[in-house]
Amino acid sequence: MIKLKILTLFCSLFLISPLYASQKHETHNTHIYKNLDYLHLNAQQEEKIKAILIACKKEFSKYYEKKQKAHKKLQKLMQEEHFDEEKYEDIAEDLSEEAIELEVKIFKQIHAVLTPQQREQFSYYLKEWEIE
Repeated sequence: MIKLKILTLFCSLFLISPLYASQKHETHNTHIYKNLDYLHLNAQQEEKIKAILIACKKEFSKYYEKKQKAHKKLQKLMQEEHFDEEKYEDIAEDLSEEAIELEVKIFKQIHAVLTPQQREQFSYYLKEWEIE
């Protein structure tokens, strides 16, 4: 009898728990990397964001070229007899700063297109939009 009551209690808790799940959490379950479908953009918003990403494409290309050159410099520094900490830091910091500047530019433009609710949803996936 006690086992039946405990089983009933666990089953009811299991069935009731989805009712208390937040809507925010549920949106994270079916997300596809860098896909904005979860924002339910209208046609005008889609066009604006598409234009933003196309406009930044050249800057992304320049950044990735610079990143590749910087990594070659870092590799050479690592191969030298004496490791130059300051030079390594300078190269790595310049690269990080440029990535952050590019992110800020893109995020500012995307932010202007989204509604407050869409901004909140987008904020949960910022990490995947960071430039690496």
